[in-house]
Amino acid sequence: MLISLAVMLTAIKLIFCELEGRTAQKKSILSWYTKLNEPFKYTRTKSIIFMCVICYAIASVQAMFTTEWFVEMLGFIAVGVICDGISQYIGFYYNKIRFRKKINEALLMKSEIAKAMNETANALVQQSLPTYSSHEIAARYFNDDTHLATISFDGGEYVAAFEHLPPLTYVVEAQYEKAEEKLADRNVKVTKLTNEGKLPFKDERIDVIVNELSNYDKYDLYRVVKPGGYIIVNQMGSDNYKELINIFLPFKLHGRWDREASCQTLSDIGLEIIDSVEEHGYVRFDTLASFIQFMKGITKADITQDRFMNFYSHVLKQIKDKKYFELTTHRFMVVARKKEL
Repeated sequence: MLISLAVMLTAIKLIFCELEGRTAQKKSILSWYTKLNEPFKYTRTKSIIFMCVICYAIASVQAMFTTEWFVEMLGFIAVGVICDGISQYIGFYYNKIRFRKKINEALLMKSEIAKAMNETANALVQQSLPTYSSHEIAARYFNDDTHLATISFDGGEYVAAFEHLPPLTYVVEAQYEKAEEKLADRNVKVTKLTNEGKLPFKDERIDVIVNELSNYDKYDLYRVVKPGGYIIVNQMGSDNYKELINIFLPFKLHGRWDREASCQTLSDIGLEIIDSVEEHGYVRFDTLASFIQFMKGITKADITQDRFMNFYSHVLKQIKDKKYFELTTHRFMVVARKKEL
């Protein structure tokens, strides 16, 4: 009985070894291979004991909770644990032999990744040329008589890049203190959202409001803009850095956020679409070190986690095969006008 059970569990284990190996190769799961270089360690003891107890309770012909029942159950558990241990041991060394080449490649790649983690490099190697300037487009719609408001979360960087601003310019900034310091020599008023998350303006007081790469409440934008005024939104699209989505999200995103979708949402509240532009570009990295530096700049997550390490192996393969790794960039801009009464 022990031999039969061990053979059955081993056969099942070998099938799963092949499936797991192919999955690891397909999804570049570096950690699956590197763990095979570690000493064998028996795992899931608690789960196999639990399964044995359940199976025995269902199949036993002994009267429950008698001495014979407990003794026989302990024997059944021991047999189950021994057989599971044998199957794990055989499966582990089967993988070590079957995927020896992949294990060596993974160890080499892990070493290269570790080296790149400690290097310093410029984050952006090559970036596609922009097809539009959000500053140039926005500047078409205001002059010295305009009541202008901008919404951003970059500490005033966006507003500071304008060569000329109207005397009445408001900057709604998430990084309030940083923006005040950045814009101290500009004739603008830095403010922030109210405690309720609303824009700090009365109804229909703004001629032009520009939203730069931040979330917005379209109804609140509509509320503060005068009839005949303009709402300008510059947004990152759903394709932006799409290659990285699987690292941060364990599920697929449905729907799209692009120029067409934004135009539709603004039209739905009664705005007239005046202009819109959209751009798909790329950022290319010719070294893993430059890509890792880029990742450090866009996330506060621990970039040494397995989910990142696995992706780095994919990046490294791309760089070796194509001489670069490429991320997609996606942005769009929509200019909408509030109809006059």
